[in-house]
Amino acid sequence: MRQRLDLDINHAYEILGLKPGASQVEIKRAYRQLVKTHHPDRFVNLQEKEQAEVKIKQINAAYNLLKSESTISDSTTVTTPKKSPKTSVNRFDAESFYNYGVESVGKGEYEEAIAYFTQAIRLNPRYVEAYKYRGLVCSQLGYEHRAASDLNKAAQLEGKIPQASAYGRVQYQSQRKSWVSRWCRKIKNFFRWH
Repeated sequence: MRQRLDLDINHAYEILGLKPGASQVEIKRAYRQLVKTHHPDRFVNLQEKEQAEVKIKQINAAYNLLKSESTISDSTTVTTPKKSPKTSVNRFDAESFYNYGVESVGKGEYEEAIAYFTQAIRLNPRYVEAYKYRGLVCSQLGYEHRAASDLNKAAQLEGKIPQASAYGRVQYQSQRKSWVSRWCRKIKNFFRWH
């Protein structure tokens, strides 16, 4: 069951370490820095990982609130009221992390992109596009085994290659390898031209 976070606007600024009225650029910069610092994947110790998960939920909720408040005030040219009602925010899902990953790839921030795609997959283990894009980025960085693993998983989820049998062997091994090879070539060509 998901925990709901109730925030007011001032608390959201405080969580991101900003003063009320910060610009969208400042909000986004603070958010990204905090996500890098407190991302659960950075911690090995179980207790630290759990604390990081709680912290990242707060950071995400604060960012979403400030982002939505800013777009409302930008479109209506009305300033944010001094005392805002508590808002329940919980919008981060697999698709949000996937979109951040795609955005990071566009900026050439490949390691960040891998972290975002990993979070998307963690939230939705059947997210085919996240496996494909993470495999694409891993291949670009030279992580061929990891790329092959992600692309194989995507192919399995799409039904393009058979699942492992009860004995742990996959039939049509050569079909799987040729599919992965073609994908890796496409990936490399894609990055050459972008």
